[in-house]
Amino acid sequence: MPETKQRDVQVFLINTDTTVVRSRTWDRLKFEIEYALQRGTTANSYVIRGDKIALFDPPGESFTEVFLEALQARFDLKSIDYVILGHVNPNRGFTLKTLLELAPQITFVCSNPGAIALRSILPDQELDIKVVRGEETLDLGQGHRLEFALTPSPRWPAAICTYDPQTAILFTDKLFGSHICGNQVMDEGWTIYSEDRRYYFDCLMAPHARQVEKALDKLDAFPAKIYATGHGPLVRYGLLHLTNSYREWSKQQKTQELTVALLYASAYGNTGTLAQAIARGITKAGVAVECLNCEAAEPEEIQTVVEKADGFIMGSPTLGGHAPTQIQTALGIVLSTATKTKLAGAFGSFGWSGEAIDLIESKFRDAGYQLGFETIRVKFKPTEVTLQYCEEAGTDFAQALKKAKKARTSRKTVSESQAARTEQAVGRLIGSLCIVTTKQGELSGAMLADWVAQAT
Repeated sequence: MPETKQRDVQVFLINTDTTVVRSRTWDRLKFEIEYALQRGTTANSYVIRGDKIALFDPPGESFTEVFLEALQARFDLKSIDYVILGHVNPNRGFTLKTLLELAPQITFVCSNPGAIALRSILPDQELDIKVVRGEETLDLGQGHRLEFALTPSPRWPAAICTYDPQTAILFTDKLFGSHICGNQVMDEGWTIYSEDRRYYFDCLMAPHARQVEKALDKLDAFPAKIYATGHGPLVRYGLLHLTNSYREWSKQQKTQELTVALLYASAYGNTGTLAQAIARGITKAGVAVECLNCEAAEPEEIQTVVEKADGFIMGSPTLGGHAPTQIQTALGIVLSTATKTKLAGAFGSFGWSGEAIDLIESKFRDAGYQLGFETIRVKFKPTEVTLQYCEEAGTDFAQALKKAKKARTSRKTVSESQAARTEQAVGRLIGSLCIVTTKQGELSGAMLADWVAQAT
């Protein structure tokens, strides 16, 4: 087995007064579906040095020590004025706490949801936070007058993007990224990253296509020449193509014939990880997903999404033996809104008990909904095998929706035209019932499928 490279930090000057600090993982970082191409990833942080200094998005706990060592070798930490957070992740808590011990003068810059999350992650710290709402600017001096755009999504409700007109760099956080690690900082020969960028979009952005389109509309106001991404190579040479691709891919999601509403809450990120895997399985089967984080969504939004969807899936953690209040509210909306002909699904994670998952499943069954897969219950953190199962469950759910739609269409056609009976009967002979198997490394799986057709 080839020796795996050690995690390291790469520092590179990308433009006037602007440096990227790339925390590099050369092998697969985690078990989450988004890393399944196994090409490593980078956690990209940035430093702008004007009259004042701003640091963007320090990495997670696994990089705290090496990241701060690399930063201290080039900058006086006590001279950092601002830490700008494109999104707030509990995994960053240890790095931020350590950074505050070394540089207590720091002011955090984030959205209002980000400020709330930051205070919950660092409850014992006195935090100086500047909340941005989209209209503000932050003048670092020497022409670096930063502008902000709020780009929230169900998975990252605190997301913001930052634009520096002095360098025409747009700091895009999760947008336009890819999970690939290498020595190349910019995307010269950008076509080699096409597969990675599309896979990244399908895993992370496709379930939020509506919010992605809104974000793209906001970012149109910034004449960017470089996208400073949160992961992978920075986008320069393929910028226009990738921007147009995001538009096209988002539109494809919105124009799919079938849509699934995926509603969830995630206390520690585990239920959210399951939701991501299920969503990937659904979109891979050619069915659109509308993900909603019930902790951030308004009741009216939940109702609208459920009404439009052809099926719905709900996931919840169990907190103190109960489902979170937001899930209980969403469950009530679903039960009063969704017709009984819609396909349903339930999943969730738990620590010591799983009452919330049992509650959702029992309510769906009592209301007469048919379940599209066996209810998924995961104790503590999901494993690679668990996530593969979730992805397969999502695909099964999507195929069940397609089959139900085909059956409805067939019944309608036969009733309207008796002459079509022969054609319908012959058509049923074309397909087959197959067992589809997969294997990658030590991981294997199988599923029963009636949608496989013989090639001509």
